[in-house]
Amino acid sequence: MFRVISLLSLLLCCIIVLASPTPEPDGITDLPVVGPLLDLLNNPPPELLKTTNPSPECAAVNNGELMCCRAAVAGDLQPIVWLAAAYGYYLNPNDVNGLDCDSNLDACPGIKMCCQVALLTPLVALWCQDYP
Repeated sequence: MFRVISLLSLLLCCIIVLASPTPEPDGITDLPVVGPLLDLLNNPPPELLKTTNPSPECAAVNNGELMCCRAAVAGDLQPIVWLAAAYGYYLNPNDVNGLDCDSNLDACPGIKMCCQVALLTPLVALWCQDYP
């Protein structure tokens, strides 16, 4: 009997603690410079960042560089949206970004994509579209 009461008391305490409101942390987007900067990051890439090695295969797609990426992350993938929002960055849902990308196309174990920004490879390639 005592065990049941103890278990119910513990369960009630957990419910009360979990139901209590927690204060929201101050967001990084509250800073006056960050909001416009994030808006800028959601725009298409500036010419300065675009690849200097466009692939002929990608001319009809987005004039990007043909890359082999092990994974593709869409801007509207819910876990990615939550994670990005936690850091104060709001992804454009139309963007596709490649992870672990390189130019080894002959033995590509992943996805071939045309990426407009390849400066951060092999870590990430930005503003990508599927290779037809």
